[in-house]
Amino acid sequence: MKTKLLSLLAVGLLLPGLPSAQEENPWSLDDCIGYAQQHNIDIQRQELQHENREVQLSTTRNSRLPNLNASAGADASFGLSPSSNNVYVSSNRISGTLGASTSMPIFEGGRINRQIRGAKLDLEAAVHDLQRAKEDVAVRVMTLYLQVLFNKELVGVAERQLELSTRQAERSRELVASGRQPESARYESESLQANDVVTLTQARNDLTLALLDLSQALNRPSAAGFDVVMPRLDSLALETMRQTESAEAVYAYAEEHRPAIQAEKLRLLSSQNAIRTARAGLYPSISLGAGYSTGIYDHTGEGFWEQFRHNSREYVGLTVNIPIFNRRATRNEIRSATLSMEAQQLTLIEARQNLRKEIEQAYYNADAAYTKYRASESALASARITFAYEQAKAESGRSTLFDYDDARTRMLKAESEMLQAKYEYVFRCKILDFYLDRPIHL
Repeated sequence: MKTKLLSLLAVGLLLPGLPSAQEENPWSLDDCIGYAQQHNIDIQRQELQHENREVQLSTTRNSRLPNLNASAGADASFGLSPSSNNVYVSSNRISGTLGASTSMPIFEGGRINRQIRGAKLDLEAAVHDLQRAKEDVAVRVMTLYLQVLFNKELVGVAERQLELSTRQAERSRELVASGRQPESARYESESLQANDVVTLTQARNDLTLALLDLSQALNRPSAAGFDVVMPRLDSLALETMRQTESAEAVYAYAEEHRPAIQAEKLRLLSSQNAIRTARAGLYPSISLGAGYSTGIYDHTGEGFWEQFRHNSREYVGLTVNIPIFNRRATRNEIRSATLSMEAQQLTLIEARQNLRKEIEQAYYNADAAYTKYRASESALASARITFAYEQAKAESGRSTLFDYDDARTRMLKAESEMLQAKYEYVFRCKILDFYLDRPIHL
């Protein structure tokens, strides 16, 4: 009974899962990246920041335009109060005023032009920040996608191992029945089969968790029915991924094109521009003003429109403000802007240093991963040949179960190490593609 139950469980694990009503079409890497970039919260936050920078630029540009204000007021006075001819009389009266005024900056030491330039630079930096957020999401999705592919292949390895142990268990029962092997060989082979069932169950559970991690990274509402496309990653495809550029060439390109570096460069220009903006406070400012006002009084004997016309006043004038002493506020503003610029210079230097370190590590890790992958391929080929000999001996009853399991375990380990080296190499190559602004495709 136990043998039948174990065999049925092994067969059930080897059968493909039945499709459920919730299953979707498998997602490619491009599908995953595109979906994640549309639904990622960090990207949406950066898009709002970008829109905010556009609003700030519009506000700065509009500061060149004249403003326009209107006012109206009414008051009641008791006792001495001014009359329409500016003579104070003792009486109770009601009066009202109407007015409109406008002003426009003529010269402010170049402050407005500098503020507009600074807003443009901040907007360009926000564009690069948005692009950087999208690329960071793409790299994270690619990492999780490769993890899913790795777990899928491990499931395949576990299924093949269970298939081998199942066949070996059946063969052992036949050999025991014919008297060519002792009864203990049957139980040992069934024990190996049970261990392989556990291994396959764990591998499938790891795959489920990897799919869940990827689905959650995409901000999908549910992971039900989610699966990915298994791309073709044979030796020929992996060979075409090898980078021909040197680490220095990759860095030279990335330093000129990476959004993170470009954003820091633009912020440095903005901080330098902020110093010139602060210095504008040392210069005089000139503004043009104009206005209109009128007053209405009761007890004058004139009608509303007559008073509105007779009491009106129009004016136009220029105002010049010359800074003499403002408690050193402008000097300190210039000093603060200079310190901010020096801090941004350090930030840019640090970003370049980190970029060089990341590229050099990715480059040499990719080279080492390729060497490791080729070596693991050779090791796997040798392990398969060794296992083939032991399998033939086991089927004829000339091999011990220990020797058979040892060869099988070595082959399983070699295949697992080959898969690990394979996906590590793919990941390192795609990271270098990322620094070279190449699309992340599989």
